[in-house]
Amino acid sequence: MEKRAARTRNPTGAGRYRTMSQHEAMIRLEERFVLLRQIIQDYRVRLAFMDEEVIRLFSTNQLSAISSQIAEKQRIERMIQQLEAFVSHYEPLADAGITHDSQRF
Repeated sequence: MEKRAARTRNPTGAGRYRTMSQHEAMIRLEERFVLLRQIIQDYRVRLAFMDEEVIRLFSTNQLSAISSQIAEKQRIERMIQQLEAFVSHYEPLADAGITHDSQRF
């Protein structure tokens, strides 16, 4: 069975497509883990603001909004756990000696 590469629209709008693997190759492997750690940190900051928002909603007795905030907070906490598990599992494998030299032999 032949696999088809996912395609994204060319940002120039010229109607040409490029494969997703070309797009993904733009980000070096080790940089991906830096980005993932930044995403985790951004989620943690968002959680801190959500706590403040729940307190504000509680003071105005907006129970349905509080319920939505709590559900969203739980979703983000699960996402953080999953991302941290992914990084801790796969980041050591990134140092397996793969290089991204621009020169080819």
